[in-house]
Amino acid sequence: MITIAFVFASVTALAQRQWYRGNVRENIRQLETDTDRFKSSLDRALDQSPLDGTRAEDEINEYVKAFEHATDKLKDRAEDREYSPNLAREVLVRGRAINSFMKAHHLQSEAEVDWSRVRNDLTVLANGYQIRWRW
Repeated sequence: MITIAFVFASVTALAQRQWYRGNVRENIRQLETDTDRFKSSLDRALDQSPLDGTRAEDEINEYVKAFEHATDKLKDRAEDREYSPNLAREVLVRGRAINSFMKAHHLQSEAEVDWSRVRNDLTVLANGYQIRWRW
């Protein structure tokens, strides 16, 4: 019984290691850092734009909040070395919604540059999880 449990644990550990392509955990940490920076610059840019106080501002803020929450859940799973492709897809889909907003509304360059970093992190994330991804 102990031998079977050991073999199963070894196979499971090997399977979880194999999904890593590059340093996914480090990429997720970078994504979290870049997302925090983007959130701050987006908030400043929105306050200085015609969108200030509008429903569109409230909506994008909710999108970013949900994106951050999904990213935090993915980070927790990755730190536990848990394979979470569905959660990674959720982060990517939420990022796609923010990307659509950013393309439709030209904001201050700081927010644009910060979003570009997050978008790059998301592309690396998709590659790390071997998810086919197009913006």
